[in-house]
Amino acid sequence: MLKSITVPAFLALLSLAACKPQGKISERRDLPALEVVADRNDPTNGKFVRPIYNPAYQRRNDLIHTSLAVSFDWNKQHLLGQATLRLRPLFYATDSLRLDAKGFDIAKVAIVKDGAPQPLQYTYKDGLNLYIKLDKTYTRQEEYTIYIEYTAKPEELPAGGSAAITSDKGLYFINPLGEEANMPQQIWTQGETEASSKWFPTIDRPNERCTQDIKITVENKYRTLSNGLLKSSTPNADGTRTDYWVMDKPHAPYLFMMAVGEFATIKDKWEDIELEYIVEKKYEADAKAIFPHTPEMLTFFSKKFGTRYPWQKYSQIIVREYVSGAMENTTAVIFGDFVQRTTREINDAPEMNENIVAHEMMHHWFGDLVTCESWSNLPLNESFANYSEYLWQEYKHGRDAADHHRVGEVTGYMSESVMRNTNHPLIYFAYKDKEDMFDAHSYNKGGAILHMLRSYVGDDAYFESLRLYLDTHKYQSAEVQDLRLAFEKTTGEDLNWFFNQWFFTPRHPELKVSREYNAAKKTIDITVEQTQDVAKSTVFILPFYIDIYTSKELPALRYHVRMTEQKQVFSFPAPTAPVWVAVDATRDLLCERNELQDPLEWVAQYQLGKTYQDRQLAIIKLKDLQNRHPEAAAAMLTAISDPYWAIREAAIDGIAIKNTDKEAVEAIIKVAKADARNSSRAAAIQKLVKIKATEAITLCKNAIEKEQSYLVISAGLNGLADLEPATALDYAKKLEKEKTADILTTIARIYIKSADKKYAYFFEENWQYTTNYATYIFLDNYAGMLIKIGDNDLMAEKGEFFKKIALNSAVDEYGRYGGAYALKKLRDHLRDTKNGNAAYLKTSALLQDIKKEEKSARLLGIYEKW
Repeated sequence: MLKSITVPAFLALLSLAACKPQGKISERRDLPALEVVADRNDPTNGKFVRPIYNPAYQRRNDLIHTSLAVSFDWNKQHLLGQATLRLRPLFYATDSLRLDAKGFDIAKVAIVKDGAPQPLQYTYKDGLNLYIKLDKTYTRQEEYTIYIEYTAKPEELPAGGSAAITSDKGLYFINPLGEEANMPQQIWTQGETEASSKWFPTIDRPNERCTQDIKITVENKYRTLSNGLLKSSTPNADGTRTDYWVMDKPHAPYLFMMAVGEFATIKDKWEDIELEYIVEKKYEADAKAIFPHTPEMLTFFSKKFGTRYPWQKYSQIIVREYVSGAMENTTAVIFGDFVQRTTREINDAPEMNENIVAHEMMHHWFGDLVTCESWSNLPLNESFANYSEYLWQEYKHGRDAADHHRVGEVTGYMSESVMRNTNHPLIYFAYKDKEDMFDAHSYNKGGAILHMLRSYVGDDAYFESLRLYLDTHKYQSAEVQDLRLAFEKTTGEDLNWFFNQWFFTPRHPELKVSREYNAAKKTIDITVEQTQDVAKSTVFILPFYIDIYTSKELPALRYHVRMTEQKQVFSFPAPTAPVWVAVDATRDLLCERNELQDPLEWVAQYQLGKTYQDRQLAIIKLKDLQNRHPEAAAAMLTAISDPYWAIREAAIDGIAIKNTDKEAVEAIIKVAKADARNSSRAAAIQKLVKIKATEAITLCKNAIEKEQSYLVISAGLNGLADLEPATALDYAKKLEKEKTADILTTIARIYIKSADKKYAYFFEENWQYTTNYATYIFLDNYAGMLIKIGDNDLMAEKGEFFKKIALNSAVDEYGRYGGAYALKKLRDHLRDTKNGNAAYLKTSALLQDIKKEEKSARLLGIYEKW
């Protein structure tokens, strides 16, 4: 059976064939001739099949400038546009131009001569590509200008998208007729990956870039936002206004943006750069908390990369129903409304908004200033944006905060790689769909690789290399080899080994680590084995540090090693058996670890470990050891007072105690009363409730009555629901006015326990104050309460309520899924319920209606299994 051979293997065989020795070659004539038979099930029939390769777009014409004039038909959800494009041939002379123009009505195509448009011949058969015959052949020394009148009709295009970017319409009208209650009227765009060409004609590829200007005509009540600076705002006789935005620095078409709506705008300044925080009016007072530390971040990143923020302004705007988390449109970042929270809400988890602001800001260097030349090179954009979150946390909150964040990112990558067995090279030329590049490889794994590269070359060389990369390729596109060459020029070292294994090879090392002390030789032997399937990956070259602690009182002996084999033994002198050996002491390697240690070593790891990962992993292990080893229990108690909040919370959650364990209970009470971290106080209250500590009820009531943190109030209310249900019910009714998901979901839990249909109003009035996963949980709770009430007719009646949510286009996918799932939950219950046939048939019919009308391919894929 002959299978298709991958390119590297094929080239290796070719190389061997070319280097055959000359002269006599011995031959065993008693061996049968080799017969190669194609496998009948082999679709290639034994023939060579070239692997998929997605190249960078082949540029024929260079787009120099785009000038747009747009207005809108809200009723039809159309954009009425005029585009003037200035171009020249890139190298070869040409008499034609191809533009991306998806789903347009084309009214006019002309070339502009002496200020006057002259009609040109064009073809537009597929509704995707506009082929224009120029009036003559142009050379690369000649510019020409194309004028196009068109109508963009995004709602009439086929639905598409990906897990990361859930729709690709490019242009979105939100509540266009103004008929949806509690929903503002907005227009906004989302260009990545190649959806800008659904609202203006362009060369919609990441290796194209141009300057731009745009005139946006809207009703006077709306404000507009676009890239660059607002040069003028002109009132028109018909009650509209035309805003003129100019972007005089080149950037890729997918970074063009436009937003229209009624907003509050808070102005700020960084050096001579104007900053804007644009939010819904009710969040005006919270705008700076929503976009935290923006000026400080601009200073930090500018200094870190030795490259000052390179654009004219920095605006950040929040829109409704956004199809991605956020988008780094040059000078004008769009965020989904999940970041739009009150200052009080933000204080419960401040790092979320900080990280997303840092992520999009970083793109203005990596992605906007220097852009990946192809989607295969997307990690040049997203890996750096991902790693910005680490850099910011490290600078602002310390190494523990940064490492805690990195653990979460690595966990996300491992979930994709190990749990879902999805593995490909980071720079991936063989993707089936460019949208597939937006995964935990390009983001999470890429960020972890940049961290390893920084650790390997050192901070000074790392940031100097990035300065060189940015300076060399500014306002241009780049590929990953450009990044490698910048590092090599800075460090003087050939780094192909690093880039080949981490950027061009799939998977990651799986390490089995063990150690053995040789008392006779007074040495410690540390065995590290790479157990991954090297046929699917490689044997990684791994430089790392090993710290040997000969006692808890003395500093570690540090050794730098370089693993180059699949299994290696590293031997070091040790006068006594070490109390702990830290392999990869700085915890920089992206890997899976199977580490064999005895209980006392895990205790020592918590006590001596220099990194967050050391302590975090030790707590996980000690949790299972504490009932058998007093030292482990003592370490868990100590960890309740750990300097970092996530370790404190893990220890509080994992410690095995009773309400009579005075020392541990007092330590947890101290956290509940005085910890600076809201989530830690909440975790402490939850633990005290769980063990039924004497002080728990008082702490719960104090939390509800005196705390500002929604997390802590929720913990107190949840605790009372378990300890004093009647008191909790009274508090729940008083807290209904708090329209935040933490409180509302807690009240829902209390009302479910009562199994009283009089609380149906609460669910139906308040679900709209939740978003995303919280909406799903809230609606699931409502369905659970209806089932607990046990009224079949009521369940059938409320099925209509869930259907309405499931088919409400103004609700995000999680919410629509929540409505459909709640209805499914009722149907499944009624199917197995005596005398529930009529209600079962009705809920089944409602579910079928949802399947027929839902437009999201992702949701339909789930519903089909129901």
